[in-house]
Amino acid sequence: MDDVKCNALKAELATQPEPQLVPIERFFDGNDDLGSIGCNLLAHPGVDVFRETFAGLLRRPDVQAVYAQITERDPGAGSWPFTDTVLVVGAIPAAELRRAVRELRPDEVGSAEEMGIAPAISGRQGSPLLAVWWD
Repeated sequence: MDDVKCNALKAELATQPEPQLVPIERFFDGNDDLGSIGCNLLAHPGVDVFRETFAGLLRRPDVQAVYAQITERDPGAGSWPFTDTVLVVGAIPAAELRRAVRELRPDEVGSAEEMGIAPAISGRQGSPLLAVWWD
């Protein structure tokens, strides 16, 4: 884990109102903390698999952006900020998103509305919003 990048991200997030969102590329830049995403998976596929899966989504023409919604900004020294929800902005159908992230074994994939995502987040994005969630 890159401590300088981790501390910079924590400081940046501290200036944001909740719910805090960070572009997925920023979330993974310097991050190798298995506890930062999918931490409840018994066989964690690894941070690199998460990073590559979401980078692949960003290359799709029907995906405009991908964000990590930060659940815990500072879980402690030596820990990256934690997310249990990734938001995907764009026209990608939910079924295709489910297929694209299946290796990450999320508990749920669906529309922001179905997943109970705050309307403030949905409205900020201006395009269809899907969520990928791990319990």
